[in-house]
Amino acid sequence: MSRLLWLSHFAPYPATGHGALQRTHHLLAQAARRYDTHLVALAPPRSLGDARARDDAERALGRITASARIFSLPDDFTRARTAVRVARAAVSRPTYWERLFVHTEAAEYVRGLLRDARFDIAHLDTVFLAGYVSLLGAVPFVLNHHNVESHLLDRRAERMGGFARSFFRRQARATVQLEREFGARATTNLVVSDLDGDRLRELAPRATIETIPNGVDVTFFAPDAAEPVRPRSLVWAGGMDWFPNADAIEWFATALWPALAADDPTRTAVIIGRQPPAPAVALAAADPRVRVLGFVDDVRPHVRRAATYICPIRVGGGTRLKVLDALAIGRPLVATRIGVEGIGLVPGEHYLEANDVGDTVAAVTRLEHDPGLAGRLAEAGRAFVLARYSWDGIGERLGRVYERVLDQHGRG
Repeated sequence: MSRLLWLSHFAPYPATGHGALQRTHHLLAQAARRYDTHLVALAPPRSLGDARARDDAERALGRITASARIFSLPDDFTRARTAVRVARAAVSRPTYWERLFVHTEAAEYVRGLLRDARFDIAHLDTVFLAGYVSLLGAVPFVLNHHNVESHLLDRRAERMGGFARSFFRRQARATVQLEREFGARATTNLVVSDLDGDRLRELAPRATIETIPNGVDVTFFAPDAAEPVRPRSLVWAGGMDWFPNADAIEWFATALWPALAADDPTRTAVIIGRQPPAPAVALAAADPRVRVLGFVDDVRPHVRRAATYICPIRVGGGTRLKVLDALAIGRPLVATRIGVEGIGLVPGEHYLEANDVGDTVAAVTRLEHDPGLAGRLAEAGRAFVLARYSWDGIGERLGRVYERVLDQHGRG
């Protein structure tokens, strides 16, 4: 069996975490069914809570892989230290995030793995782990892109002002160089959508690019007729420690909800996800119709009880796993064009598109007044996910990519 070294910039556990975590967890599990897979992961500060949580995650991941080792990044994110990192990244390469993922002990552990046994292929889960490529020697590597990061940073800069705008613009330009260089050096680049593939190809014309979409555990995320739906209720789920999600919910709290509530004062909304932004927290404190739950272990009951799932994302790339989860559960969807870009959904067939305040109020009202339409969208959305986004099918696609890399470079 060929040996696979998988390097991740976070610990992909539990499988119900944020979108990138879900993607990595399920792709890792699929890879481990086919290859002798060894995981080395970096855990950002507070991502696992404490050392016990890290050890639990390491044991759980070790049960689905040949070996799993998680290294905690130092919890020194004081304002002063962060300011130093930002200042350094603002004037030179490497980027802020490349610096963030430098870990001497993890690098030494990787060297030891490569010294003690032959690896046939490596998987790097983000371009910001480029600093580890030099350790691989002749081992061919596949480079995963959860997003085209330079594109995401550029969009983020558009919504900033002052120093932040300048910083993210510079980081976007530096990341373009990173994606161009390591996109070309990777044997294959994995993107989550054809749209992201086109964007990456513009930056790195010599890169080999394959689309491996995000997926859904369609058995776990499924409709349940026993869950009663609350009329005129909305739900959103997504970690708001990711800027596009935080921006979306700030827009919802400050513009969309006031219009929705004025149109129909009986509406309610539930917002789910870690680190909700201050405007959302303030809205929930002032308006009992809005609940901000933070992180929950299981989003399914909340999504199943909602009449409409909303996705007001205005920034980003990739594909939205929480959108796919909601469609698999059978909820009708109202989303911006950017909120579903790259997935392949058809407006009017799988969801209702709403890109501004007026469109959002009109779309939500339309679904509330036309249960037949809401039902048709829900059925079409789940059927779409079943056909295109089950993890087993995606695992087969990933395996074919690895096999091509192994054929090109020889096998163990």
